[in-house]
Amino acid sequence: MSELLVRPARAEDEAALGALKLRSSLAWGDHVEELRALPEARQVPLAHMPHVIVAELAGTIVGFATVLGGKDGGEAELEDLFVAPEQWRAGVGSALLVEAERRAMDGGARVLHVVAGERARSFYETSGFRFAGTVATAFEPAAELRKTLGDRRRVRTPRTDRR
Repeated sequence: MSELLVRPARAEDEAALGALKLRSSLAWGDHVEELRALPEARQVPLAHMPHVIVAELAGTIVGFATVLGGKDGGEAELEDLFVAPEQWRAGVGSALLVEAERRAMDGGARVLHVVAGERARSFYETSGFRFAGTVATAFEPAAELRKTLGDRRRVRTPRTDRR
């Protein structure tokens, strides 16, 4: 099996990201007709592309995440995190989340915020997010979750023996 590559999105990824977003959204079988009728269910806004990270396996995009905001120690938002259904539970989402957190911290965020449906809630809670409330979405109420991001200055890197 090839190694997972996490990289910044490129302009030429736009169509593949939109298709992946729709396919992943439809995989559970919920709100199928509504999602098919919703143009934004198959699009990643062009303005978001500089904030998108892509997971690629053997040259194929298998997931992506979008991290917005986070300036001046504020809160960043995990706008999207989609993984190809055939790659669910294979570590793709976790790899994207680790990179999303790193990028949010690099951008000055101290907190990462996400709104997640009930099916995704346990993934985020297992990753350290805490329930912060319930919000209305276009289809049904969803969990609002937040994670306080670590201070990388406190992380010690292992010393190497130079003998």
